[in-house]
Amino acid sequence: MDLDPNLHYLTSSYVQRVPPEYFVDEDNSGLTWQPDVYPETLALARKHGRRAVIDLGCGRAGKLAGLREQDPDLDIIGVDFGRNIDWCRENLVVGKWLDADLEAATTLPLDTEVIARSVVVCSDVLEHLVDPRPAMRLICWLLDQGAACAVLSTPARDKRAGADHLGPPFNLSHVREWTRTEFRAFVANFPVTIERFELTRSDDGGGGLTTQLVVLTSAGGRR
Repeated sequence: MDLDPNLHYLTSSYVQRVPPEYFVDEDNSGLTWQPDVYPETLALARKHGRRAVIDLGCGRAGKLAGLREQDPDLDIIGVDFGRNIDWCRENLVVGKWLDADLEAATTLPLDTEVIARSVVVCSDVLEHLVDPRPAMRLICWLLDQGAACAVLSTPARDKRAGADHLGPPFNLSHVREWTRTEFRAFVANFPVTIERFELTRSDDGGGGLTTQLVVLTSAGGRR
């Protein structure tokens, strides 16, 4: 397979969608998408003794707020921009809400002490970004600042549309969708350690194991 570093390690003939539609976090389907990603994030926070979750691309933060309902002592920090983060600020009493463009921001206005007691989640976000590299650099920065780990998820094209589907994605808000081989190559291009690389459920309605779940730690080793 000919992977193109200039195409974020997608197959060289892949056609991205630029620009994508802005994703407004409104869903009346009754499904929970990526239902296991946030519970896994909370489990990792407890495993590492961390009391904060930083959610990059939080949307309207329903699943993030759900973690706080399970664990009232948990600090939640959501990062997004536009209508989604405005909604969080207007409707969610608990939590810290940061307006940041994940295609530009490589740091966040957070104290090192806050980062050092956190885990990071970036759930089904990278496929929405025209340039996902700044978001990955931000994840690296948070890990270097002391976050215990980062949990990433993104669709597995080879398990959904098929590896031979060379874009654009069917979802109009997705720029691209990586196969597992492509996404591993993309992530491995950054200074991180891949602790886990596996599949998880796409939804709780029988969608199957078609979402990639990756757990990263600092390139310097476990914290």
